[in-house]
Amino acid sequence: MRLYVTASPATWWTTAPQVPGAAAEDAPTREEAIARCRTRAHDEAEAFRRLGHPIELGDADEVIDWTLPWWLIPDSLIPTPPALLRAAMTRVSEVAAEVDEFLDSLPKGAWDRDPGDGWTIRRTLDHAAGGFGIGLRRLEPWPLDADRAQAEAARELVARLKNGEPGAFEQVGPNQRPSRVRWTPRKVARTVRSLQAAWLAHLAGEGPAPSLPYADDDGPDDDARPAADELDAILVADAALRRAAERDPRVRAIASWYRYYRDRLVPWPIGVRERWLAMRSTWQGRLAALGESDLALIRVAPNGQCDTVRMQLGLGLGHVQEHLEQMKRTARAPT
Repeated sequence: MRLYVTASPATWWTTAPQVPGAAAEDAPTREEAIARCRTRAHDEAEAFRRLGHPIELGDADEVIDWTLPWWLIPDSLIPTPPALLRAAMTRVSEVAAEVDEFLDSLPKGAWDRDPGDGWTIRRTLDHAAGGFGIGLRRLEPWPLDADRAQAEAARELVARLKNGEPGAFEQVGPNQRPSRVRWTPRKVARTVRSLQAAWLAHLAGEGPAPSLPYADDDGPDDDARPAADELDAILVADAALRRAAERDPRVRAIASWYRYYRDRLVPWPIGVRERWLAMRSTWQGRLAALGESDLALIRVAPNGQCDTVRMQLGLGLGHVQEHLEQMKRTARAPT
Protein backbone atom coordinates (compact mmCIF):
# COMPACT_ATOMS: atom_id res chain seq x y z
CA MET A 1 0.00 0.00 0.00
CA ARG A 2 1.31 3.44 -0.93
CA LEU A 3 0.75 6.32 1.49
CA TYR A 4 1.20 9.82 0.08
CA VAL A 5 2.21 12.50 2.57
CA THR A 6 1.74 16.22 1.94
CA ALA A 7 2.24 19.21 4.20
CA SER A 8 0.34 22.46 4.62
CA PRO A 9 1.92 25.41 6.49
CA ALA A 10 0.93 24.02 9.90
CA THR A 11 -0.37 20.46 9.44
CA TRP A 12 0.20 17.16 7.65
CA TRP A 13 -2.08 15.15 5.35
CA THR A 14 -1.78 11.54 4.23
CA THR A 15 -3.86 9.52 1.78
CA ALA A 16 -3.83 5.92 0.55
CA PRO A 17 -5.89 6.10 -2.66
CA GLN A 18 -5.93 2.32 -3.09
CA VAL A 19 -8.54 2.22 -0.31
CA PRO A 20 -11.43 4.71 -0.75
CA GLY A 21 -11.70 6.88 2.34
CA ALA A 22 -8.22 6.11 3.66
CA ALA A 23 -6.92 9.55 4.62
CA ALA A 24 -5.84 11.70 7.55
CA GLU A 25 -6.42 15.44 7.46
CA ASP A 26 -4.79 18.26 9.40
CA ALA A 27 -2.61 16.08 11.65
CA PRO A 28 -0.13 18.02 13.80
CA THR A 29 2.82 15.79 12.85
CA ARG A 30 3.90 13.71 9.87
CA GLU A 31 4.04 10.58 12.03
CA GLU A 32 0.48 11.03 13.30
CA ALA A 33 -0.84 11.64 9.77
CA ILE A 34 0.77 8.42 8.53
CA ALA A 35 -0.41 6.37 11.52
CA ARG A 36 -4.00 7.65 11.27
CA CYS A 37 -4.12 6.99 7.53
CA ARG A 38 -2.69 3.50 7.92
CA THR A 39 -5.30 2.66 10.58
CA ARG A 40 -8.12 4.07 8.46
CA ALA A 41 -6.90 2.09 5.44
CA HIS A 42 -7.00 -1.21 7.31
CA ASP A 43 -10.41 -0.40 8.84
CA GLU A 44 -11.88 0.53 5.48
CA ALA A 45 -10.32 -2.47 3.73
CA GLU A 46 -12.05 -4.68 6.30
CA ALA A 47 -15.34 -2.86 5.65
CA PHE A 48 -15.01 -3.39 1.90
CA ARG A 49 -14.22 -7.07 2.47
CA ARG A 50 -17.40 -7.36 4.54
CA LEU A 51 -19.33 -5.71 1.70
CA GLY A 52 -18.05 -8.29 -0.80
CA HIS A 53 -15.32 -6.23 -2.46
CA PRO A 54 -11.98 -7.20 -0.86
CA ILE A 55 -9.01 -4.87 -1.33
CA GLU A 56 -5.60 -6.50 -1.02
CA LEU A 57 -3.16 -4.25 0.84
CA GLY A 58 0.00 -6.33 0.61
CA ASP A 59 2.58 -6.96 3.30
CA ALA A 60 4.58 -3.72 3.18
CA ASP A 61 3.80 -0.02 2.95
CA GLU A 62 5.58 2.57 0.84
CA VAL A 63 5.49 6.10 2.27
CA ILE A 64 5.92 8.83 -0.34
CA ASP A 65 6.50 12.51 0.47
CA TRP A 66 4.49 14.09 -2.34
CA THR A 67 5.51 17.60 -3.41
CA LEU A 68 3.57 17.93 -6.68
CA PRO A 69 -0.08 19.11 -6.66
CA TRP A 70 -2.32 16.66 -4.80
CA TRP A 71 -4.47 16.08 -7.88
CA LEU A 72 -1.50 14.46 -9.66
CA ILE A 73 -1.14 11.57 -7.20
CA PRO A 74 -1.08 8.72 -9.75
CA ASP A 75 -3.02 6.19 -7.67
CA SER A 76 -5.95 8.64 -7.61
CA LEU A 77 -6.13 8.84 -11.40
CA ILE A 78 -6.86 5.19 -12.18
CA PRO A 79 -10.41 4.10 -13.17
CA THR A 80 -12.94 3.09 -10.53
CA PRO A 81 -14.49 -0.35 -11.27
CA PRO A 82 -18.32 -0.39 -11.06
CA ALA A 83 -18.20 -3.04 -8.31
CA LEU A 84 -15.94 -0.80 -6.20
CA LEU A 85 -18.32 2.13 -6.68
CA ARG A 86 -21.30 0.05 -5.58
CA ALA A 87 -19.48 -1.11 -2.46
CA ALA A 88 -18.31 2.44 -1.75
CA MET A 89 -21.84 3.83 -2.02
CA THR A 90 -23.02 1.25 0.50
CA ARG A 91 -20.12 2.22 2.75
CA VAL A 92 -21.01 5.92 2.44
CA SER A 93 -24.54 5.09 3.59
CA GLU A 94 -23.12 3.20 6.58
CA VAL A 95 -20.94 6.13 7.59
CA ALA A 96 -23.86 8.56 7.11
CA ALA A 97 -25.96 6.36 9.40
CA GLU A 98 -23.21 6.64 12.03
CA VAL A 99 -23.36 10.42 11.71
CA ASP A 100 -27.14 10.44 12.07
CA GLU A 101 -27.02 8.12 15.08
CA PHE A 102 -24.51 10.43 16.74
CA LEU A 103 -26.64 13.51 15.99
CA ASP A 104 -29.75 11.81 17.37
CA SER A 105 -27.92 11.20 20.66
CA LEU A 106 -26.93 14.84 21.19
CA PRO A 107 -28.50 16.79 24.04
CA LYS A 108 -30.19 19.98 22.93
CA GLY A 109 -27.44 22.32 24.10
CA ALA A 110 -24.56 20.42 22.51
CA TRP A 111 -25.06 21.64 18.94
CA ASP A 112 -23.49 25.03 19.58
CA ARG A 113 -20.90 24.11 22.19
CA ASP A 114 -17.66 25.83 21.21
CA PRO A 115 -14.52 23.80 21.95
CA GLY A 116 -12.48 26.99 21.73
CA ASP A 117 -11.74 27.13 18.02
CA GLY A 118 -15.20 28.08 16.77
CA TRP A 119 -15.86 24.64 15.27
CA THR A 120 -19.18 23.78 16.90
CA ILE A 121 -21.00 20.59 15.95
CA ARG A 122 -23.43 22.66 13.89
CA ARG A 123 -20.62 24.33 11.95
CA THR A 124 -18.72 21.05 11.46
CA LEU A 125 -21.79 19.25 10.06
CA ASP A 126 -22.45 22.20 7.76
CA HIS A 127 -18.85 22.00 6.57
CA ALA A 128 -19.13 18.25 5.91
CA ALA A 129 -22.34 18.84 3.93
CA GLY A 130 -20.65 21.61 1.96
CA GLY A 131 -17.94 19.14 0.96
CA PHE A 132 -20.54 17.27 -1.07
CA GLY A 133 -21.29 20.51 -2.91
CA ILE A 134 -17.62 20.67 -3.87
CA GLY A 135 -17.84 17.06 -4.98
CA LEU A 136 -20.85 17.71 -7.17
CA ARG A 137 -19.03 20.56 -8.87
CA ARG A 138 -15.89 18.49 -9.45
CA LEU A 139 -17.91 15.68 -11.01
CA GLU A 140 -18.88 18.01 -13.85
CA PRO A 141 -16.77 17.45 -16.97
CA TRP A 142 -14.83 20.24 -18.70
CA PRO A 143 -14.22 20.75 -22.41
CA LEU A 144 -10.57 19.85 -22.94
CA ASP A 145 -9.91 23.07 -24.83
CA ALA A 146 -9.07 25.44 -21.96
CA ASP A 147 -10.26 28.60 -23.71
CA ARG A 148 -13.61 27.07 -24.60
CA ALA A 149 -13.99 25.67 -21.07
CA GLN A 150 -13.38 29.06 -19.47
CA ALA A 151 -15.77 30.83 -21.85
CA GLU A 152 -18.50 28.24 -21.22
CA ALA A 153 -18.08 28.56 -17.45
CA ALA A 154 -18.48 32.34 -17.71
CA ARG A 155 -21.61 31.97 -19.84
CA GLU A 156 -23.08 29.40 -17.41
CA LEU A 157 -22.49 31.82 -14.54
CA VAL A 158 -24.15 34.71 -16.37
CA ALA A 159 -27.12 32.50 -17.31
CA ARG A 160 -27.60 31.55 -13.64
CA LEU A 161 -27.42 35.22 -12.64
CA LYS A 162 -29.96 36.14 -15.30
CA ASN A 163 -32.41 33.24 -15.13
CA GLY A 164 -31.86 31.55 -11.77
CA GLU A 165 -34.13 31.76 -8.75
CA PRO A 166 -34.23 35.26 -7.21
CA GLY A 167 -33.67 35.87 -3.53
CA ALA A 168 -30.93 35.21 -1.01
CA PHE A 169 -29.06 31.93 -0.49
CA GLU A 170 -27.05 30.84 2.53
CA GLN A 171 -23.92 28.83 1.75
CA VAL A 172 -21.05 27.48 3.84
CA GLY A 173 -18.17 29.93 3.72
CA PRO A 174 -14.44 29.19 3.64
CA ASN A 175 -12.89 27.56 6.69
CA GLN A 176 -11.89 30.96 8.03
CA ARG A 177 -15.57 31.98 8.29
CA PRO A 178 -17.43 30.62 11.36
CA SER A 179 -20.87 30.96 9.79
CA ARG A 180 -22.67 30.75 6.49
CA VAL A 181 -22.39 33.53 3.92
CA ARG A 182 -25.45 35.19 2.39
CA TRP A 183 -25.46 35.39 -1.41
CA THR A 184 -27.74 37.04 -3.95
CA PRO A 185 -27.39 37.25 -7.75
CA ARG A 186 -26.28 40.88 -7.47
CA LYS A 187 -23.70 40.06 -4.81
CA VAL A 188 -22.31 37.21 -6.93
CA ALA A 189 -22.07 39.49 -9.97
CA ARG A 190 -20.31 42.18 -7.94
CA THR A 191 -17.89 39.72 -6.37
CA VAL A 192 -17.00 38.08 -9.69
CA ARG A 193 -16.34 41.44 -11.32
CA SER A 194 -14.08 42.36 -8.40
CA LEU A 195 -12.26 39.06 -8.77
CA GLN A 196 -11.79 39.59 -12.50
CA ALA A 197 -10.48 43.10 -11.87
CA ALA A 198 -8.02 41.76 -9.29
CA TRP A 199 -6.66 39.24 -11.80
CA LEU A 200 -6.29 41.89 -14.50
CA ALA A 201 -4.54 44.20 -12.03
CA HIS A 202 -2.18 41.41 -11.03
CA LEU A 203 -1.31 40.72 -14.65
CA ALA A 204 -0.54 44.42 -15.06
CA GLY A 205 1.85 44.25 -12.10
CA GLU A 206 -0.46 46.19 -9.79
CA GLY A 207 -1.27 43.67 -7.07
CA PRO A 208 -1.01 40.05 -5.87
CA ALA A 209 -2.80 37.16 -7.51
CA PRO A 210 -6.21 36.79 -5.85
CA SER A 211 -6.87 33.71 -3.76
CA LEU A 212 -9.57 32.21 -1.58
CA PRO A 213 -11.09 33.28 0.70
CA TYR A 214 -12.02 36.20 -1.51
CA ALA A 215 -14.11 39.17 -0.34
CA ASP A 216 -17.69 38.15 0.53
CA ASP A 217 -18.97 41.13 2.53
CA ASP A 218 -22.53 42.29 1.96
CA GLY A 219 -23.23 45.44 -0.07
CA PRO A 220 -26.11 47.94 0.18
CA ASP A 221 -27.67 47.01 -3.18
CA ASP A 222 -27.18 43.24 -3.06
CA ASP A 223 -30.91 42.46 -3.07
CA ALA A 224 -31.51 44.23 -6.38
CA ARG A 225 -31.43 42.19 -9.58
CA PRO A 226 -28.15 42.58 -11.50
CA ALA A 227 -28.52 44.93 -14.46
CA ALA A 228 -27.88 43.79 -18.02
CA ASP A 229 -24.73 45.90 -18.28
CA GLU A 230 -23.31 44.25 -15.13
CA LEU A 231 -23.77 40.82 -16.69
CA ASP A 232 -22.28 41.97 -19.99
CA ALA A 233 -19.28 43.33 -18.09
CA ILE A 234 -18.52 39.85 -16.72
CA LEU A 235 -18.30 38.43 -20.24
CA VAL A 236 -16.21 41.37 -21.51
CA ALA A 237 -13.76 40.98 -18.61
CA ASP A 238 -13.59 37.22 -19.18
CA ALA A 239 -12.67 37.79 -22.83
CA ALA A 240 -9.78 39.98 -21.64
CA LEU A 241 -8.70 37.33 -19.15
CA ARG A 242 -8.78 34.59 -21.79
CA ARG A 243 -6.53 36.68 -24.02
CA ALA A 244 -4.20 37.20 -21.06
CA ALA A 245 -4.17 33.45 -20.37
CA GLU A 246 -2.25 32.94 -23.59
CA ARG A 247 0.68 34.62 -21.80
CA ASP A 248 -0.03 33.50 -18.22
CA PRO A 249 -2.02 30.22 -17.93
CA ARG A 250 -2.50 30.72 -14.19
CA VAL A 251 -5.45 32.93 -15.09
CA ARG A 252 -7.35 29.80 -16.13
CA ALA A 253 -8.04 29.13 -12.43
CA ILE A 254 -10.85 31.68 -12.65
CA ALA A 255 -12.95 29.20 -14.65
CA SER A 256 -13.34 27.01 -11.56
CA TRP A 257 -14.21 30.10 -9.55
CA TYR A 258 -17.00 30.89 -12.02
CA ARG A 259 -18.56 27.53 -11.17
CA TYR A 260 -17.97 28.13 -7.47
CA TYR A 261 -19.85 31.45 -7.59
CA ARG A 262 -22.54 29.99 -9.83
CA ASP A 263 -23.21 27.45 -7.08
CA ARG A 264 -23.56 30.15 -4.42
CA LEU A 265 -27.09 30.44 -5.83
CA VAL A 266 -28.17 26.81 -5.34
CA PRO A 267 -31.22 26.68 -3.01
CA TRP A 268 -30.23 23.97 -0.51
CA PRO A 269 -32.42 23.50 2.61
CA ILE A 270 -31.81 25.97 5.43
CA GLY A 271 -31.75 23.52 8.35
CA VAL A 272 -28.31 22.01 8.93
CA ARG A 273 -29.48 18.39 9.20
CA GLU A 274 -31.82 18.75 6.24
CA ARG A 275 -28.98 20.27 4.23
CA TRP A 276 -26.61 17.46 5.24
CA LEU A 277 -29.13 14.89 4.00
CA ALA A 278 -29.96 16.74 0.77
CA MET A 279 -26.38 17.40 -0.28
CA ARG A 280 -25.17 13.90 0.59
CA SER A 281 -28.10 12.23 -1.17
CA THR A 282 -27.64 14.37 -4.28
CA TRP A 283 -23.92 13.56 -4.39
CA GLN A 284 -24.55 9.84 -3.95
CA GLY A 285 -27.22 9.88 -6.64
CA ARG A 286 -24.91 11.65 -9.07
CA LEU A 287 -22.18 9.06 -8.54
CA ALA A 288 -24.56 6.11 -8.73
CA ALA A 289 -25.82 7.31 -12.13
CA LEU A 290 -22.36 7.34 -13.73
CA GLY A 291 -21.62 4.87 -16.51
CA GLU A 292 -18.45 2.81 -16.77
CA SER A 293 -16.76 5.31 -19.09
CA ASP A 294 -17.52 8.11 -16.59
CA LEU A 295 -15.82 6.06 -13.87
CA ALA A 296 -12.60 6.07 -15.92
CA LEU A 297 -12.76 9.75 -16.87
CA ILE A 298 -10.16 12.23 -15.65
CA ARG A 299 -11.86 15.62 -15.47
CA VAL A 300 -9.30 18.33 -16.22
CA ALA A 301 -10.09 21.93 -15.27
CA PRO A 302 -8.72 24.74 -17.48
CA ASN A 303 -5.86 25.39 -15.03
CA GLY A 304 -4.85 21.71 -15.12
CA GLN A 305 -6.44 20.53 -11.86
CA CYS A 306 -7.62 16.93 -12.22
CA ASP A 307 -10.49 15.11 -10.59
CA THR A 308 -11.70 11.51 -10.70
CA VAL A 309 -14.42 9.39 -9.15
CA ARG A 310 -11.78 7.73 -6.96
CA MET A 311 -10.96 11.13 -5.47
CA GLN A 312 -14.65 11.72 -4.82
CA LEU A 313 -14.99 8.46 -2.91
CA GLY A 314 -12.33 9.74 -0.55
CA LEU A 315 -14.41 12.88 -0.01
CA GLY A 316 -17.53 10.91 0.87
CA LEU A 317 -15.76 8.53 3.25
CA GLY A 318 -12.53 9.92 4.67
CA HIS A 319 -13.65 13.54 4.92
CA VAL A 320 -16.92 12.68 6.65
CA GLN A 321 -15.29 10.24 9.07
CA GLU A 322 -12.64 12.80 10.02
CA HIS A 323 -15.34 15.31 10.87
CA LEU A 324 -17.48 12.75 12.68
CA GLU A 325 -14.53 12.17 15.00
CA GLN A 326 -14.17 15.93 15.38
CA MET A 327 -17.85 16.27 16.36
CA LYS A 328 -17.51 13.45 18.88
CA ARG A 329 -14.52 15.21 20.47
CA THR A 330 -16.54 18.41 20.68
CA ALA A 331 -19.43 16.57 22.34
CA ARG A 332 -17.04 15.12 24.94
CA ALA A 333 -15.29 18.41 25.63
CA PRO A 334 -15.96 19.91 29.09
CA THR A 335 -18.41 22.80 29.11
